[in-house]
Amino acid sequence: MSDDFGTLSVKRGDRAREIEILRQHYREHRDALQRMAQEAPSEQLAADYQRLVRGIDASLAKLDELERAGTDSDVTEIDVPQQSPMSKPLQPGIYETTPGAVPPQSRVALIVIAGVLVLGVIGALIWYASRDRAAHPPLATETTPVVNETAAPATAAPQPVAPAPGSRELTVAPAIADYGTIRKGTRAVRQVEVTNTTDKQLDFAVSRSECRCLYYDYHGKLAPKKKETVTVTVDGAKAKAGALAETLTIAAKKNPSITTSFQVTATIK
Repeated sequence: MSDDFGTLSVKRGDRAREIEILRQHYREHRDALQRMAQEAPSEQLAADYQRLVRGIDASLAKLDELERAGTDSDVTEIDVPQQSPMSKPLQPGIYETTPGAVPPQSRVALIVIAGVLVLGVIGALIWYASRDRAAHPPLATETTPVVNETAAPATAAPQPVAPAPGSRELTVAPAIADYGTIRKGTRAVRQVEVTNTTDKQLDFAVSRSECRCLYYDYHGKLAPKKKETVTVTVDGAKAKAGALAETLTIAAKKNPSITTSFQVTATIK
């Protein structure tokens, strides 16, 4: 070997450790980009993330090739230019070289520096994309619930509204059955009286509740000028939490035009 060149030895173990550290950084950024691609608010941003993922995959493949190339020997010798007529020492270890000359450095050091620069660029892109997504959240769609900040709370007390008057043949009292507060999982019972004001027997039925949480107990046969008690139970286990307001209709079976109604109100907690 000429006196103008020296030999720099790089152990395979040192290079393997540097490559593994760089590979771990690549994989961490790759995983972060894949998660962000799945949650990207637009297809264009998701495509940008996938393009960065493919670039990292290519870099990982190059690292694998470099690692395999270094398994042939335990020590890799790299020629490093020493003092020559084209360079003269300024200080020990520092050379003034001609334009275009390559400074003395190992191939592994170049790869590490390039990897750090690439990871820095990827990190900056991830930060910029996260900031852009936070500044422009996705618009609400039909499947995205929109909260009305001015709406009354779900637990607000119900506002009783008197049912519309029915026919004179059937009457019910009280018009509003207020159950107050019912704890979730418990039941509450109230009663109303239905009156037949006609001179004929009326068979009646109570309409089914919308909440499917009300249960009735009655005979359904009213003699002329007679009353019957209808027992209504609210099942707090099946009712939704918050205000409950149900208007129930009582109608004659043979003549649906003969009707009356009353309201059930409660607060489920």
